[in-house]
Formats: sequence, C-alpha cells, structure tokens
Amino acid sequence: MSTNPAQGANSPRFYGRVLVIDDEPHVLSLATMMLRSQGFDVVPSESGDQGVEMLLNSMHTEQQINAVVLDLTMPGGLSGFEVLEQLLTISPYLPVIACSGYFQEDARELCQSIGFADVLQKPYTLEHLCDTVRRHLARDRQPA
Repeated sequence: MSTNPAQGANSPRFYGRVLVIDDEPHVLSLATMMLRSQGFDVVPSESGDQGVEMLLNSMHTEQQINAVVLDLTMPGGLSGFEVLEQLLTISPYLPVIACSGYFQEDARELCQSIGFADVLQKPYTLEHLCDTVRRHLARDRQPA
C-alpha cells in the first residue's frame, strides 16, 4: 500500500486497519496511540461485544479490519476466548493476536491451537506491538 497523499512525505506509512479490544481505557488509549504513530489505522473498542459489532460493520465497507489485538481478560462481558470465536466466525482468516499480562510459558501454543495468530505479553513495547501486528498483516497479504 502506498502512503496516503494527504500525509506529508515524512509521515508513517499506512500498514492496515487494526481493531484493538481492551477494557482498560489507559491500555486501549496507549495501544491506539502506539499503532497510529507507526502508520496503522486503529479502531479502538472498549469491550468484546463492541469489537464484534465493529468488525461486522467493517465487513460492509471499504474500511475492512485487517487484524485484531484482543485482551483476554475483560471482566463483566465476553471473555477474549468468546470474542475470538465470534470474530473468526465472521472472518475465519482474520489474524487475532491475544494480549494479556497473565500468560504462562505454555500459553502461546495453547492460544495458537485455539485460533489466535500470536500472543502479545503485557506490558509490551512500541516495537514489539507494531512488529507483531506487521508480521501478521504481511502473512495475510501473501498468496496461498
């Protein structure tokens, strides 16, 4: 993809549209700012229900979501695992990246076995977040 003509020559390149779902406002805000600073178009969501609705809405527009960063622990609503199931029902090949501060050593394999594209341990750095998302967007664009 090319740089948006409205952006200056030194502006970050557009990499794709990323849905970030996290019930902690400060984490959601930080992830949104980090990704936007690196050229991603970010759709922030404060709950799993809202995130699923946003994905559904994007399916009928030219602004489709290309990847999701999903918090696993969101008390009071759908769990990250329930959200994953709904997201993949809507868009089976959508890369969904699990994000949590409570991962154990074997969590990566478990998460990938149930459909997550990757695991992102909180707290994460700008570089780790953006590299993880970019890696899965690049895989998504490669021919099968």
